[in-house]
Amino acid sequence: MSTTDTSAVFDSLVGEIAQNNGRGRILVAIEGAAAKKTQEFADALARASRASGTATFRASAERPERYSADDDASGLRAVLTGFRDGALEHDGETSAVPADAVLIVDGRFLLSPRLRGAWHFRVWLEGDEALSEADYEQQVRYVRDEDPRGAADAIYDTSRADVPVRVFSDSC
Repeated sequence: MSTTDTSAVFDSLVGEIAQNNGRGRILVAIEGAAAKKTQEFADALARASRASGTATFRASAERPERYSADDDASGLRAVLTGFRDGALEHDGETSAVPADAVLIVDGRFLLSPRLRGAWHFRVWLEGDEALSEADYEQQVRYVRDEDPRGAADAIYDTSRADVPVRVFSDSC
């Protein structure tokens, strides 16, 4: 696939997010098991969003070592609340957030039931990443117990490094 094909994937996703969320500050979650691929996907989406003329902010959520259904994610919730209120703190400085801006956050466990309602749009990434035994066990437990894939608005296979492929897993 060419760079044009890759750009088209992200341009299409930016269009879908905009179509599903007319106006206001939009929160987008990008979750996947592999931190590097998740960050790269979120960065590429942010570039496409900025290229469309949308004020776009990026953040990476703290990646917990272990999955816990009891974690309240209060630090992340504070960031999201600040963004919704029009101010985003980063590295000790506060940035004003325009009324029609997008915040794209990558991280693990963002689609858990305790957080899924915080997002306007949720992306699940899957691929053939090699995980450590501990990470694999955590991922299996999380996917089994919380069904993050089922909560996603869009699913992408990131197995190929050159371009992610949209996966449609409709149940009908």
